[in-house]
Amino acid sequence: MSSAVVGRVLVAGGGLAGLATAIALGRKGIEVRVVERNAGFSSNGSGITLMGPALRVLGDLGLVEACLDRGYGVTELVTATAAGELLETVDLPRLLGPKLPAIAGLYRPELLNVLLEAALATGASLSVGTTVTDFEQTGTAVAVAFSDGTTDRYDLVVGADGWLSPTRGRLLGAAAPAPVFLEQAVWRAVVRRPGDFTRSTFLYGTRRKAGFMPISADRMYAYVVESATERSKPAADAAPEMMREMLADFSALPAEIRESITDPAQVDVRPLHKLVVPSPWSRGRIVLIGDAVHLPTPQLGMGGGMAMEDGYVLADVLTSEKTVEAALSAFTRRRFARCRAIVDNSVQLSEWEKNAAEHGPEAARLMNESQQLIAQPI
Repeated sequence: MSSAVVGRVLVAGGGLAGLATAIALGRKGIEVRVVERNAGFSSNGSGITLMGPALRVLGDLGLVEACLDRGYGVTELVTATAAGELLETVDLPRLLGPKLPAIAGLYRPELLNVLLEAALATGASLSVGTTVTDFEQTGTAVAVAFSDGTTDRYDLVVGADGWLSPTRGRLLGAAAPAPVFLEQAVWRAVVRRPGDFTRSTFLYGTRRKAGFMPISADRMYAYVVESATERSKPAADAAPEMMREMLADFSALPAEIRESITDPAQVDVRPLHKLVVPSPWSRGRIVLIGDAVHLPTPQLGMGGGMAMEDGYVLADVLTSEKTVEAALSAFTRRRFARCRAIVDNSVQLSEWEKNAAEHGPEAARLMNESQQLIAQPI
Protein backbone atom coordinates (compact mmCIF):
# COMPACT_ATOMS: atom_id res chain seq x y z
CA MET A 1 0.00 0.00 0.00
CA SER A 2 1.48 3.33 -1.04
CA SER A 3 1.89 6.10 1.55
CA ALA A 4 2.42 8.70 -1.18
CA VAL A 5 0.58 12.01 -1.34
CA VAL A 6 -0.27 11.25 -4.98
CA GLY A 7 -1.87 8.23 -6.60
CA ARG A 8 -1.63 8.95 -10.35
CA VAL A 9 1.29 10.74 -11.99
CA LEU A 10 1.88 11.79 -15.58
CA VAL A 11 5.49 12.04 -16.74
CA ALA A 12 6.02 14.07 -19.90
CA GLY A 13 9.23 12.77 -21.51
CA GLY A 14 10.64 9.28 -21.87
CA GLY A 15 14.37 9.95 -21.54
CA LEU A 16 16.64 9.24 -18.59
CA ALA A 17 14.81 11.62 -16.26
CA GLY A 18 11.35 10.41 -17.18
CA LEU A 19 12.07 6.70 -17.05
CA ALA A 20 14.03 6.94 -13.79
CA THR A 21 11.07 8.82 -12.31
CA ALA A 22 8.64 6.15 -13.51
CA ILE A 23 10.76 3.40 -11.94
CA ALA A 24 11.19 5.19 -8.62
CA LEU A 25 7.51 6.12 -8.37
CA GLY A 26 6.32 2.72 -9.52
CA ARG A 27 8.34 1.00 -6.81
CA LYS A 28 6.57 3.23 -4.29
CA GLY A 29 3.21 1.89 -5.49
CA ILE A 30 2.28 5.01 -7.49
CA GLU A 31 0.48 4.66 -10.84
CA VAL A 32 2.57 6.27 -13.59
CA ARG A 33 1.98 7.09 -17.23
CA VAL A 34 4.91 8.24 -19.39
CA VAL A 35 4.26 10.03 -22.69
CA GLU A 36 7.09 10.43 -25.20
CA ARG A 37 6.83 12.69 -28.25
CA ASN A 38 9.04 10.49 -30.43
CA ALA A 39 7.66 7.46 -32.22
CA GLY A 40 9.60 5.16 -29.89
CA PHE A 41 11.70 5.18 -26.77
CA SER A 42 15.09 5.62 -28.36
CA SER A 43 18.34 7.51 -27.93
CA ASN A 44 21.21 8.64 -30.10
CA GLY A 45 23.92 6.06 -30.72
CA SER A 46 26.67 7.73 -28.71
CA GLY A 47 28.25 6.69 -25.45
CA ILE A 48 27.48 8.02 -21.99
CA THR A 49 29.65 8.26 -18.88
CA LEU A 50 27.93 7.27 -15.65
CA MET A 51 29.71 9.03 -12.84
CA GLY A 52 29.55 7.79 -9.26
CA PRO A 53 26.24 9.52 -8.40
CA ALA A 54 24.57 8.01 -11.48
CA LEU A 55 25.78 4.56 -10.46
CA ARG A 56 24.55 5.23 -6.91
CA VAL A 57 21.03 6.00 -8.15
CA LEU A 58 21.07 3.00 -10.46
CA GLY A 59 22.19 0.91 -7.48
CA ASP A 60 19.31 2.23 -5.37
CA LEU A 61 16.95 1.32 -8.22
CA GLY A 62 18.47 -2.18 -8.43
CA LEU A 63 19.84 -1.60 -11.93
CA VAL A 64 23.58 -1.08 -11.51
CA GLU A 65 24.52 -4.71 -12.24
CA ALA A 66 22.50 -4.69 -15.46
CA CYS A 67 24.29 -1.52 -16.56
CA LEU A 68 27.74 -2.84 -15.68
CA ASP A 69 26.99 -6.09 -17.50
CA ARG A 70 26.23 -4.11 -20.67
CA GLY A 71 28.89 -1.43 -20.18
CA TYR A 72 32.44 -1.05 -18.87
CA GLY A 73 33.52 -0.16 -15.35
CA VAL A 74 36.35 2.33 -14.92
CA THR A 75 38.41 3.11 -11.82
CA GLU A 76 40.63 5.91 -13.09
CA LEU A 77 40.16 9.24 -14.84
CA VAL A 78 43.27 11.02 -16.07
CA THR A 79 44.13 14.22 -17.87
CA ALA A 80 46.98 14.22 -20.38
CA THR A 81 48.56 16.20 -23.18
CA ALA A 82 47.60 15.61 -26.80
CA ALA A 83 50.56 13.23 -27.03
CA GLY A 84 49.40 11.26 -23.99
CA GLU A 85 51.81 12.65 -21.37
CA LEU A 86 50.08 12.38 -17.98
CA LEU A 87 49.08 15.68 -16.36
CA GLU A 88 47.00 14.63 -13.39
CA THR A 89 44.89 11.78 -12.03
CA VAL A 90 41.39 12.80 -10.93
CA ASP A 91 40.25 11.27 -7.64
CA LEU A 92 37.08 9.28 -8.32
CA PRO A 93 35.14 8.39 -5.16
CA ARG A 94 33.82 4.81 -5.23
CA LEU A 95 30.30 5.51 -4.02
CA LEU A 96 29.24 1.86 -4.29
CA GLY A 97 32.17 0.49 -2.34
CA PRO A 98 35.57 -0.96 -3.23
CA LYS A 99 34.24 -3.95 -5.16
CA LEU A 100 32.48 -1.89 -7.85
CA PRO A 101 33.98 0.64 -10.28
CA ALA A 102 33.99 4.37 -9.58
CA ILE A 103 32.34 5.21 -12.92
CA ALA A 104 31.14 3.34 -15.98
CA GLY A 105 30.78 3.87 -19.70
CA LEU A 106 27.74 2.59 -21.56
CA TYR A 107 26.29 2.76 -25.04
CA ARG A 108 23.46 5.24 -24.46
CA PRO A 109 20.71 3.15 -26.12
CA GLU A 110 21.69 0.27 -23.83
CA LEU A 111 21.13 2.45 -20.75
CA LEU A 112 17.76 3.53 -22.07
CA ASN A 113 16.82 -0.11 -22.64
CA VAL A 114 17.72 -1.00 -19.04
CA LEU A 115 15.52 1.82 -17.76
CA LEU A 116 12.69 1.00 -20.17
CA GLU A 117 12.60 -2.64 -19.11
CA ALA A 118 12.57 -1.64 -15.44
CA ALA A 119 9.81 0.93 -15.96
CA LEU A 120 7.63 -1.68 -17.65
CA ALA A 121 8.35 -4.12 -14.83
CA THR A 122 6.99 -1.62 -12.29
CA GLY A 123 3.74 -1.39 -14.23
CA ALA A 124 4.24 2.02 -15.82
CA SER A 125 2.07 2.84 -18.82
CA LEU A 126 4.19 4.07 -21.74
CA SER A 127 2.78 5.99 -24.72
CA VAL A 128 4.88 7.01 -27.73
CA GLY A 129 4.19 9.62 -30.39
CA THR A 130 2.17 11.54 -27.80
CA THR A 131 2.59 15.01 -26.33
CA VAL A 132 0.83 17.19 -23.78
CA THR A 133 -0.98 19.97 -25.64
CA ASP A 134 -2.54 21.71 -22.64
CA PHE A 135 -3.11 21.40 -18.93
CA GLU A 136 -5.26 23.10 -16.31
CA GLN A 137 -4.83 22.88 -12.56
CA THR A 138 -7.92 22.57 -10.38
CA GLY A 139 -6.29 22.61 -6.95
CA THR A 140 -6.62 18.88 -6.31
CA ALA A 141 -5.65 17.60 -9.78
CA VAL A 142 -4.29 18.53 -13.18
CA ALA A 143 -6.53 18.12 -16.23
CA VAL A 144 -4.35 17.25 -19.23
CA ALA A 145 -5.08 17.28 -22.97
CA PHE A 146 -2.99 15.15 -25.32
CA SER A 147 -2.03 15.36 -28.98
CA ASP A 148 -4.13 12.28 -29.79
CA GLY A 149 -7.29 14.14 -28.75
CA THR A 150 -7.73 12.40 -25.40
CA THR A 151 -7.87 13.98 -21.94
CA ASP A 152 -7.22 12.70 -18.43
CA ARG A 153 -6.66 13.83 -14.86
CA TYR A 154 -3.61 13.30 -12.66
CA ASP A 155 -2.55 14.13 -9.13
CA LEU A 156 0.82 15.37 -10.42
CA VAL A 157 2.45 16.19 -13.75
CA VAL A 158 6.23 15.87 -14.11
CA GLY A 159 7.91 17.81 -16.91
CA ALA A 160 10.88 15.64 -17.90
CA ASP A 161 10.85 16.71 -21.54
CA GLY A 162 14.41 17.91 -22.00
CA TRP A 163 16.33 21.12 -22.45
CA LEU A 164 13.80 22.54 -24.93
CA SER A 165 10.97 21.54 -22.58
CA PRO A 166 7.51 22.56 -23.84
CA THR A 167 6.26 21.97 -20.29
CA ARG A 168 8.66 24.63 -18.98
CA GLY A 169 7.38 27.16 -21.48
CA ARG A 170 3.75 26.29 -20.83
CA LEU A 171 4.16 26.37 -17.04
CA LEU A 172 6.33 29.48 -16.65
CA GLY A 173 5.18 31.48 -19.67
CA ALA A 174 7.18 34.62 -20.37
CA ALA A 175 9.25 34.00 -17.22
CA ALA A 176 10.67 30.77 -18.62
CA PRO A 177 14.43 31.18 -19.20
CA ALA A 178 15.95 29.90 -22.42
CA PRO A 179 19.10 27.76 -22.60
CA VAL A 180 22.23 29.83 -23.30
CA PHE A 181 24.52 28.77 -26.15
CA LEU A 182 28.16 28.55 -25.01
CA GLU A 183 29.86 28.79 -28.42
CA GLN A 184 31.14 25.24 -28.18
CA ALA A 185 30.17 21.88 -29.59
CA VAL A 186 31.07 18.32 -28.66
CA TRP A 187 31.60 15.65 -31.32
CA ARG A 188 31.30 11.98 -30.31
CA ALA A 189 31.80 8.72 -32.19
CA VAL A 190 31.69 5.10 -31.04
CA VAL A 191 34.84 3.27 -32.18
CA ARG A 192 36.75 0.06 -31.55
CA ARG A 193 38.51 0.01 -28.17
CA PRO A 194 42.16 -1.09 -28.05
CA GLY A 195 42.77 -3.42 -25.12
CA ASP A 196 45.00 -0.95 -23.27
CA PHE A 197 42.44 1.89 -23.38
CA THR A 198 40.89 1.15 -19.98
CA ARG A 199 40.78 4.59 -18.39
CA SER A 200 38.61 7.62 -18.94
CA THR A 201 41.06 10.08 -20.47
CA PHE A 202 40.89 13.81 -21.21
CA LEU A 203 43.48 15.07 -23.72
CA TYR A 204 44.36 18.77 -23.75
CA GLY A 205 45.64 20.10 -27.06
CA THR A 206 46.62 23.60 -28.10
CA ARG A 207 43.26 24.32 -29.68
CA ARG A 208 40.84 21.69 -28.46
CA LYS A 209 40.13 19.07 -25.83
CA ALA A 210 39.54 15.44 -26.81
CA GLY A 211 39.35 12.12 -25.04
CA PHE A 212 37.87 8.68 -24.85
CA MET A 213 35.75 6.53 -22.56
CA PRO A 214 35.38 2.72 -22.70
CA ILE A 215 31.77 1.57 -23.04
CA SER A 216 32.13 -2.21 -23.51
CA ALA A 217 34.67 -5.00 -23.86
CA ASP A 218 35.49 -3.92 -27.42
CA ARG A 219 34.11 -0.38 -27.86
CA MET A 220 34.70 3.12 -26.57
CA TYR A 221 33.55 6.55 -27.56
CA ALA A 222 36.00 9.18 -28.70
CA TYR A 223 35.10 12.83 -28.49
CA VAL A 224 36.43 16.29 -29.24
CA VAL A 225 35.25 19.67 -27.97
CA GLU A 226 35.62 22.61 -30.34
CA SER A 227 34.79 26.29 -30.35
CA ALA A 228 31.67 26.95 -32.43
CA THR A 229 30.26 30.42 -33.05
CA GLU A 230 27.05 29.00 -34.52
CA ARG A 231 24.54 26.47 -33.18
CA SER A 232 24.13 24.74 -36.53
CA LYS A 233 25.32 21.19 -37.05
CA PRO A 234 27.43 20.14 -40.06
CA ALA A 235 25.98 18.25 -42.99
CA ALA A 236 25.85 14.59 -41.97
CA ASP A 237 27.99 13.32 -44.85
CA ALA A 238 30.76 15.81 -43.97
CA ALA A 239 30.83 15.08 -40.23
CA PRO A 240 33.15 12.01 -40.20
CA GLU A 241 35.92 13.75 -42.14
CA MET A 242 35.59 16.89 -40.03
CA MET A 243 35.88 14.89 -36.81
CA ARG A 244 38.89 12.96 -38.11
CA GLU A 245 40.62 16.24 -38.93
CA MET A 246 39.97 17.64 -35.45
CA LEU A 247 41.30 14.47 -33.79
CA ALA A 248 44.47 14.51 -35.91
CA ASP A 249 46.00 16.91 -33.36
CA PHE A 250 45.88 14.16 -30.71
CA SER A 251 48.60 11.59 -31.27
CA ALA A 252 47.55 9.78 -28.07
CA LEU A 253 44.57 8.54 -30.08
CA PRO A 254 45.93 6.05 -32.63
CA ALA A 255 45.52 6.94 -36.31
CA GLU A 256 43.63 3.71 -36.97
CA ILE A 257 41.02 4.77 -34.42
CA ARG A 258 40.57 8.15 -36.07
CA GLU A 259 40.41 6.62 -39.52
CA SER A 260 37.66 4.24 -38.39
CA ILE A 261 35.27 7.20 -38.11
CA THR A 262 33.65 6.93 -41.52
CA ASP A 263 29.90 6.49 -41.06
CA PRO A 264 27.79 9.69 -40.73
CA ALA A 265 25.46 7.78 -38.38
CA GLN A 266 28.48 7.13 -36.17
CA VAL A 267 29.06 10.84 -35.39
CA ASP A 268 26.92 12.76 -32.91
CA VAL A 269 27.42 16.55 -32.80
CA ARG A 270 25.86 18.61 -30.00
CA PRO A 271 26.16 22.39 -29.51
CA LEU A 272 26.67 23.10 -25.80
CA HIS A 273 24.16 25.09 -23.77
CA LYS A 274 23.62 25.90 -20.11
CA LEU A 275 20.47 26.44 -18.09
CA VAL A 276 19.46 26.80 -14.45
CA VAL A 277 15.81 27.66 -13.89
CA PRO A 278 15.37 29.81 -10.75
CA SER A 279 13.71 28.24 -7.72
CA PRO A 280 11.04 26.97 -7.25
CA TRP A 281 10.83 24.25 -9.89
CA SER A 282 7.12 23.66 -9.43
CA ARG A 283 3.84 25.51 -9.72
CA GLY A 284 0.91 23.87 -7.98
CA ARG A 285 0.89 20.20 -9.01
CA ILE A 286 3.30 20.50 -11.92
CA VAL A 287 7.06 20.06 -11.40
CA LEU A 288 10.02 20.30 -13.75
CA ILE A 289 13.02 17.95 -13.56
CA GLY A 290 16.17 17.00 -15.46
CA ASP A 291 17.42 19.09 -18.38
CA ALA A 292 14.16 21.03 -18.28
CA VAL A 293 15.51 22.92 -15.23
CA HIS A 294 19.26 22.27 -15.01
CA LEU A 295 21.38 21.80 -18.10
CA PRO A 296 25.12 21.35 -17.52
CA THR A 297 27.77 20.90 -20.15
CA PRO A 298 29.19 17.36 -20.49
CA GLN A 299 32.55 18.27 -18.93
CA LEU A 300 31.58 16.62 -15.61
CA GLY A 301 29.50 13.83 -17.14
CA MET A 302 26.61 14.64 -14.79
CA GLY A 303 23.69 15.61 -17.03
CA GLY A 304 22.15 12.15 -17.10
CA GLY A 305 23.17 11.50 -13.50
CA MET A 306 21.41 14.62 -12.21
CA ALA A 307 18.32 13.75 -14.25
CA MET A 308 18.09 10.29 -12.67
CA GLU A 309 18.80 11.72 -9.22
CA ASP A 310 15.81 14.03 -9.69
CA GLY A 311 13.47 11.10 -10.29
CA TYR A 312 14.75 9.25 -7.24
CA VAL A 313 14.49 12.30 -4.94
CA LEU A 314 11.03 13.18 -6.27
CA ALA A 315 9.74 9.71 -5.39
CA ASP A 316 11.29 10.02 -1.94
CA VAL A 317 9.66 13.34 -1.06
CA LEU A 318 6.28 12.25 -2.42
CA THR A 319 6.29 9.39 0.09
CA SER A 320 7.89 11.20 3.04
CA GLU A 321 6.04 14.54 3.09
CA LYS A 322 2.42 15.01 4.11
CA THR A 323 1.19 17.20 1.24
CA VAL A 324 1.98 17.72 -2.43
CA GLU A 325 2.98 21.31 -1.69
CA ALA A 326 5.41 20.24 1.02
CA ALA A 327 6.82 17.46 -1.16
CA LEU A 328 7.53 19.72 -4.14
CA SER A 329 9.00 22.39 -1.90
CA ALA A 330 11.31 19.77 -0.37
CA PHE A 331 12.24 18.55 -3.85
CA THR A 332 13.51 21.95 -4.98
CA ARG A 333 15.21 22.54 -1.63
CA ARG A 334 17.14 19.26 -1.89
CA ARG A 335 18.09 19.68 -5.53
CA PHE A 336 18.61 23.35 -6.36
CA ALA A 337 21.99 24.20 -4.80
CA ARG A 338 23.57 20.91 -5.85
CA CYS A 339 22.42 21.14 -9.45
CA ARG A 340 23.35 24.82 -9.78
CA ALA A 341 26.88 24.13 -8.49
CA ILE A 342 27.35 21.27 -10.95
CA VAL A 343 26.13 23.43 -13.84
CA ASP A 344 28.41 26.29 -12.76
CA ASN A 345 31.48 24.05 -12.49
CA SER A 346 30.82 22.34 -15.80
CA VAL A 347 30.42 25.71 -17.53
CA GLN A 348 33.69 26.95 -16.05
CA LEU A 349 35.45 23.86 -17.39
CA SER A 350 33.80 24.46 -20.75
CA GLU A 351 35.07 28.03 -20.81
CA TRP A 352 38.62 27.01 -19.92
CA GLU A 353 38.62 24.45 -22.70
CA LYS A 354 38.46 27.23 -25.25
CA ASN A 355 42.16 27.54 -24.40
CA ALA A 356 42.65 23.96 -23.27
CA ALA A 357 46.45 23.77 -23.17
CA GLU A 358 46.74 26.81 -20.89
CA HIS A 359 44.09 25.65 -18.43
CA GLY A 360 44.75 21.89 -18.28
CA PRO A 361 46.15 21.76 -14.70
CA GLU A 362 43.59 24.30 -13.49
CA ALA A 363 40.79 22.26 -15.02
CA ALA A 364 42.08 19.09 -13.39
CA ARG A 365 41.98 20.77 -9.97
CA LEU A 366 38.39 21.91 -10.48
CA MET A 367 37.45 18.42 -11.65
CA ASN A 368 38.90 16.97 -8.44
CA GLU A 369 36.93 19.48 -6.38
CA SER A 370 33.80 18.70 -8.37
CA GLN A 371 34.17 14.98 -7.74
CA GLN A 372 34.01 15.66 -4.00
CA LEU A 373 30.94 17.80 -4.54
CA ILE A 374 29.02 15.27 -6.60
CA ALA A 375 29.89 12.50 -4.13
CA GLN A 376 27.79 14.22 -1.46
CA PRO A 377 24.47 12.55 -0.49
CA ILE A 378 21.39 13.63 -2.39
